[in-house]
Amino acid sequence: MNADTVRPHADPVATVPRRALVGRAAVLLLLLLRGGAALARQTAVGVLRRDLRARRDRWLVDLVTRLGPAFVKAAQLLATRVDVLPPRVCAALARLHDGVRPLPLPGVAGELRDTGLVLDRGTDGIARPVAAGSIACVYRATAPDGRRIAVKLRRPEVARQLALDLELMRRGTRLVARLPRMRGLPAVAVIDQMAQAVHGQLDFLREARLLEEFQENLAQESGLRVPAVHRELSHDGVLVMEFVEGLRRREPHEFPQGVRERAVRSTLHGIYRMLFIDGLVHCDLHPGNLYFLPDGEVVLVDAGFTVRLDERTRAAFAWFFLQMSVGDGEACAQIVLKTATPGPSADTDGFTRELAALVRENSGVSAGDFDLVSFGASLFDIQRRHDLYAAPEFVFPLLSLLVLEGTVRAFAPQVDFQKEAGPYLMKAVFGEAFRPAA
Repeated sequence: MNADTVRPHADPVATVPRRALVGRAAVLLLLLLRGGAALARQTAVGVLRRDLRARRDRWLVDLVTRLGPAFVKAAQLLATRVDVLPPRVCAALARLHDGVRPLPLPGVAGELRDTGLVLDRGTDGIARPVAAGSIACVYRATAPDGRRIAVKLRRPEVARQLALDLELMRRGTRLVARLPRMRGLPAVAVIDQMAQAVHGQLDFLREARLLEEFQENLAQESGLRVPAVHRELSHDGVLVMEFVEGLRRREPHEFPQGVRERAVRSTLHGIYRMLFIDGLVHCDLHPGNLYFLPDGEVVLVDAGFTVRLDERTRAAFAWFFLQMSVGDGEACAQIVLKTATPGPSADTDGFTRELAALVRENSGVSAGDFDLVSFGASLFDIQRRHDLYAAPEFVFPLLSLLVLEGTVRAFAPQVDFQKEAGPYLMKAVFGEAFRPAA
């Protein structure tokens, strides 16, 4: 991965006193002990009421929330790692994208001092966020020159708390990885990748650069919009952007069929350009970061979790999808094997046979019946069973497609994923002669 897109701007762990780490570890241990007691109670009640699984899922979400923002962000990212965690656990962790506590304004007054930015306030004099996350909240505001803007404010003390918790995660994972049942699992590598991705989201100047690059890249695709960044008003703890009116989650029934299809095709064209042409991939296009406007225009926001594919990985990704489209499962398996990390009992022959069968099975399926989520889940299940673990630069882009699957199927189930990818794959593999139509 490119350092500009996945590494933090600084590592405050290096400056965290040992005493602070010990103190935070004690707090986390107490929370875990309380969480364990709560799980025991939930289990007892769940057995009696026959809703044990649902209660355990709610317990997991509640525990992660209590542990703090580093654990929330790490869990949100781990929710995408269906190649490592069971799908049921991923589904439970995915709930952490919603319901984050809004940011109290008194704690961020210093961030806005001397900027001239004025946050919109209600009739009660309180400024409420239009979006709330575990690291930052977004407010509607007015710039000194009267422009309507969106102001993203980092939560107070979140950098220090993330530094403490991420370092404790790393150390804890290294201890757990020594257990016999954990040997062979890429636990340390996965946590290091998660920590790097979480820490990188603290750097708003980096995010500003990424948003500008997405805006430039996607300008070649009709129907896609990335809010403009106001660099002159932004700094380390404040990201100022164009305010886009009407951003809210909408249901399919709120759009005419033609508008739904146009929005879905625009979205797919954007992600295919990211994956196969540009190599800069937004890996967090859940409904809180991807919005359909009433006229069918699609707005992409929040470039905090972004991966830049190197040329080798981008080409491998394009070849994988091209070979999948023609039903060559053996070729798909070889591409995955070149990017995967084998465990101590890796069975590459068994993996190749099963993946080839999966690709052949899906190559004869009609466009309306092809289920990318099921295909991806099966691919990752085959990898796990044969003790192979995909490289993050291969997994994260594929999962960006899986995150979109639910939206695409809900709004326009008849749109053919593979057909829409065709022109972009041809251009990626064979060059400019196959430029996709606007």
